[in-house]
Amino acid sequence: MLAGSCNPDLDISAFEAFVEGLMEEYEAPGVSVGIIHSGNMVYSSGFGYRDLERKLPVTPETVFGIASVSKSFTALAIMQLAERGLLAVEHPVKRYLADFDLPGPNTENVWKISIHNFLTHTSGIPPLPSLTYAILAATEPNNTGKDDVPESCAAGGRPDVRDARSLLQFIAGHDYGLLGVPGEHVSYSNDAYGLLGTIIEQVSGREYEDYLQQNILGPLKMNHTTTRLDKLKGFPNVTQLYYRDKDDRLCVSEHWQEAPPFTACGFLKSNVTDLLSYINLYLRSGVSGGRQIISPAGISRMATPYYPYILERWYGYGFNIRPDYAGVTLIQHSGSLRGVASNIGYIPEKGIGVVVLSNLTAFPASKLWLGAVNLLLGLPVDHPIAKKELCPQPVSRLLKFAGTYSSGEGANIKVKLTDGRLEAEIDSKAYPVYTTGCDTAIVTIRGIENHIRFLFDSGGDVWALRYGSRIILKSKERNSDESRGMADE
Repeated sequence: MLAGSCNPDLDISAFEAFVEGLMEEYEAPGVSVGIIHSGNMVYSSGFGYRDLERKLPVTPETVFGIASVSKSFTALAIMQLAERGLLAVEHPVKRYLADFDLPGPNTENVWKISIHNFLTHTSGIPPLPSLTYAILAATEPNNTGKDDVPESCAAGGRPDVRDARSLLQFIAGHDYGLLGVPGEHVSYSNDAYGLLGTIIEQVSGREYEDYLQQNILGPLKMNHTTTRLDKLKGFPNVTQLYYRDKDDRLCVSEHWQEAPPFTACGFLKSNVTDLLSYINLYLRSGVSGGRQIISPAGISRMATPYYPYILERWYGYGFNIRPDYAGVTLIQHSGSLRGVASNIGYIPEKGIGVVVLSNLTAFPASKLWLGAVNLLLGLPVDHPIAKKELCPQPVSRLLKFAGTYSSGEGANIKVKLTDGRLEAEIDSKAYPVYTTGCDTAIVTIRGIENHIRFLFDSGGDVWALRYGSRIILKSKERNSDESRGMADE
């Protein structure tokens, strides 16, 4: 660990022990953390290495991927364009993207899907394999010559999703149904945010990165933030990318994932120093360096909790919001790609902003982010975001949950009942499932509680589950696990 800059009144020993404990548990090569309070940096530090082989340390200047944290930048750009009268979030997406369409019987809803629905993940478009196709089309293979990809996307003859035009064609022609009418359900959609980037380009007349540089990154002096790999290569302090393969071995890649039609949904790279400047923009009601980057009303609209999805969390524009945690509001977003784990956010009532970046896929950046928040709120650093309260359900109810749930993104969750107990098979490993209500449950994976909500139709049958922020459909075929569960009853 490098020595960080720190407010002398802030006792950070417990927090740094917390960081190092999580890094040891997950075998994370490197982590960078920064905290601001009332406009001042009170802590910034690097832990571990940006390059394990060469023992190059992480610093607050180390550039990491930020993945889906990029979505708030896209939402901010949309709000800027709305304030200039160049678009309205209430307008249909099709007004700006004439080729935006839906397959088959969904087409009648295409004019009902607004920019607001895209911003809040409420378009009704389910998780699709298009992002994986785009990454496979544009990313240089790993040194081994092969990448771990979902089996559903690994077969030959996959669609070539290389640009906005081919993404629009895929969305219009792929075989899927909407999850509901626009505005009915929240289900995380990378496709929606990818197309928001296309709208930004159409309306502004500039490429996505050029728009950000002129209107956000440049004014905020975020000089080490970019989506472009050629520019990234010129930065002196950039991390390697670490991930675990299917056999749980730590691997390293020099090749950043790319997906041009999805750039606006998750492909910015940045560092703690730049991102603290960005978060401070929200804490200062849209002002940076004496310049109004976005109006206070625009900031407020982005942080409005429009739609609830799980565990007292709501989605706004590019941020999720928890309205009441220890009496304050948590506004944040996480991100994950190969070699990327990130979480940034702020607490408006306290003037607190926190940034956490890591170079290991699936490192619990959000848990570490909450630990930093707890530190400044005077809570134990390991204070959980919510208290787990179990609520056992009768076997007849548990039987309704049993089944296989799959999504176009490659998620495959098999819920089964064995000896009266519920368990979930995820990534070929079985985990206990504990019910917390008549339709909610928790499955804990490597110390992280993942929240599930089972969705029932009007006939009382489960048609899908919500796993985190995504809705994953239940297979209609009856399977052996359900039959076995019935025998157990």
